Amino acid sequence: MSNYTNYEVEDFLHDDFFINWVLQGTAEQNAFWDEWLLNNPDRQKVVESAKQIILAVSVKPPETGLTDDEVNGIAAQVQEALHNKGPMVMKLKFYQTQWFRIAAVLTVFLTIGLVLTKVRTNQAPAGQQDNQPGGLVSVVNNTTESKLVQMSDGSLAILKPGSGIKYPRSFKGGREAFLNGEAFFEIHKNPAMPFLVHSHDMVVRVLGTSFTVRSFSIDKEFKVIVNTGKVLVYNQKQATPEAKNTVTLLPNQTATYTAKLTQVKKESLTKPLILSTPVAQKEFTFDNATLADIIDKIDIAYGVNVEYDKAVLGPIHLSASLSDRPLDEKVKLICKAVNASCQFIDGRIIITTQNLNHSTAN
Repeated sequence: MSNYTNYEVEDFLHDDFFINWVLQGTAEQNAFWDEWLLNNPDRQKVVESAKQIILAVSVKPPETGLTDDEVNGIAAQVQEALHNKGPMVMKLKFYQTQWFRIAAVLTVFLTIGLVLTKVRTNQAPAGQQDNQPGGLVSVVNNTTESKLVQMSDGSLAILKPGSGIKYPRSFKGGREAFLNGEAFFEIHKNPAMPFLVHSHDMVVRVLGTSFTVRSFSIDKEFKVIVNTGKVLVYNQKQATPEAKNTVTLLPNQTATYTAKLTQVKKESLTKPLILSTPVAQKEFTFDNATLADIIDKIDIAYGVNVEYDKAVLGPIHLSASLSDRPLDEKVKLICKAVNASCQFIDGRIIITTQNLNHSTAN
């Protein structure tokens, strides 16, 4: 994310993250900019000037020439819209001749034109974005088994049957996914760029952790269960922090929102999850265990079905500690130990045999 400390109005007008905040104002963006403005009070006038210009993109230049009164009127409207004494307002006050006033107004229109191009891009319907090279990837699981989804930053989503997910092909503009249904997420850590899971009106905000989200459109509740790390859950449609019912969840905690997502119930699980750190350290530390037992443990913990030749690979014995590894790394380490290879194809995990070396497996 950019360092906005030295940004001027023109810089903000070319920043996609800033434009998206002004036009859409999600809860995460509002929180970021509220905190940033609180820490940078001297930049508030510059930010407000840029906001007003972006919000004025619907203004169109007249098709006919401008009279003196029209030029003065447009200049006065721009000054009134900005509501401050920033650089652009001072320039408009400085110009005394008609030509300079026209030049000033045209400068504003040109700036708006540049912003309009970005605004149109940000407001493109999701269906159109799906067909763009840098748009959204859409995955729907119409099978009876869970489907593995790998995103560009290495984060994983295990999509349950009857569920769908959309996410950007590239996370350059921010990490987020849009879920309808149920999925288990294993998010790679990136403190500089939180990961957001949107599901209907709810948002789950994480830095790097594993958790499950359940939110089918036919259900009357939204549920989050945390395995590792910490997540923040809230209703993005609510206008005030108090109404959002924001909840912070730690490992082995769950939050359930009911009654049109306005009431929340937070509780600790009576039995720790298998992927929570203390349990995983025990369950995924193997001493001379068969590969079949290890794969079975992975299948149960993640709700997946790892495909492999059980007759050939199953009897091989391994000693390994996999508790602190995400799913894909667990599988890759196992394959390395037995000189096999793995593929993640069409939501499936497939282990294929190569030249087995039983001596390295024991």
